Amino acid sequence: MMTKVELLENHPELVPLCARWNYITWGRDGGRSREEIIDSFLGFLNSESRQKALVGFVSGLPVGLSLLIDNDLETHPHLQPWLASLYVTPEMRLIGVGKAMVEATEKIAQQQGHQQLYLYTSETGYYERIGWQKIEELDGENAGMCIMKKPLKKPTMI
Repeated sequence: MMTKVELLENHPELVPLCARWNYITWGRDGGRSREEIIDSFLGFLNSESRQKALVGFVSGLPVGLSLLIDNDLETHPHLQPWLASLYVTPEMRLIGVGKAMVEATEKIAQQQGHQQLYLYTSETGYYERIGWQKIEELDGENAGMCIMKKPLKKPTMI
């Protein structure tokens, strides 16, 4: 099955679905309301914004989400940009959807001229297998999480 990745700004009807995935997976425990998350996802519909939401499709159905955002950790404002909210529906995991989502997010960051991309996760092994490097283990409320980075190649000029 091939994964197609497209910008959420081209599929505004999917904002409620993507916001729901984000809310259930991270927002509920992070103290954010569904309404706050929907409002933040509406911001990704602005084509002028450098922050992007991407949706993964398999057989025409939306099955994944990833974000390219300016910052995902208030304690590290000097690191930019971030891959955030990588989500794949449970029935579509382990078939390459997540990897396709990460690669599409990396490509957009690269096209924007960024030299690296950051994320934080407890799933370091997954990201190491696709070229990411651990740079810092977190403590406190983020204990068990690790900041990782991926060097990005300079975009090739045609």
